[in-house]
Amino acid sequence: MTSLAPPSVFALLLSWAFNSALAFSDPVISYLSKSKGDFDTIVDVRPLELCKAGTLDGVRCIPVEDLMAPSRRLANISGLLWLLGSAGLSGDEHVLVVGDENNRRDFVAGVLYIAGQRRISVLNARVTGSEVYQIKPGIPRNKIREQVYRTPMRSDRVVLRGELKGMINHERAPILLDGRSESEYWGVRVRGVRGGHLPGAQHLTSVSLQPGRLSPMDFSPQSGDPIVYGHDTFDGLTYLARLVASGIEVRLYLEGWVGWAADGSLPMDSASYPQYGFRGDNRAVEPTEYSNHGISIPAVVATGGGFALAGFWVGRLTKNRVSG
Repeated sequence: MTSLAPPSVFALLLSWAFNSALAFSDPVISYLSKSKGDFDTIVDVRPLELCKAGTLDGVRCIPVEDLMAPSRRLANISGLLWLLGSAGLSGDEHVLVVGDENNRRDFVAGVLYIAGQRRISVLNARVTGSEVYQIKPGIPRNKIREQVYRTPMRSDRVVLRGELKGMINHERAPILLDGRSESEYWGVRVRGVRGGHLPGAQHLTSVSLQPGRLSPMDFSPQSGDPIVYGHDTFDGLTYLARLVASGIEVRLYLEGWVGWAADGSLPMDSASYPQYGFRGDNRAVEPTEYSNHGISIPAVVATGGGFALAGFWVGRLTKNRVSG
């Protein structure tokens, strides 16, 4: 298999230019190896029971699960802002995000960024099992809103499906970055209705991004900020946080690949289709099962045939009775 990322992607990863150094010297999201610093609020994104069992002193518990709707979608915006207010956030604070898993921490950092949080730091270390951090029980969110989350959302950082479709068809199409795995990018692994990638998208996998090891990209004024996407909303916000922490101004197609692939009218490159279908948990299924719902195709055919046969005999009996 050829290299995942076209050479042009790496050509974009240029050294820090003098005219952009000041603009990116203090990114909204930063990574820390230790929890030392001046933070207004610390949030623990682990499951609630772990947070309540022990964490840093004075930590508020905001489990990832509280921010997610079914199918790993983001909760509705009004509910999201209310939830952040119930954890005592107004948006003006410098927040430290702690937890065990990189993806969970980065996802919450991405959510806070989109919500408009002034400054976000991420502790790049585990909390569970560390005697250094196991100090006091975490504080669950209040049942009522403690603060009004009042900072303006960074809504300009989010791109909708229809908007992106129009951009791709424009002669000055933006640079697209796909943060999924190599096999997903080329359509070898299919975790949706279709496999492949957005037209013209270049590959820069999210897991390859290391905090502080990526320089800002130099883009022409015509192309504007690059648009990035992951598999779904969760992966996309994780990807966004890592790029922002590297000082790279990007916009996010929030739905991700699953949203784009679900619309059969939208174009794609390296198009492929699941051989055996797929499940909601992304596992391949046998040919005898319907992809999304695990319905046995032979059973459906047999049931449909049974109804057809029954309808035929009912029609015959009815005709005989009428004629009789």
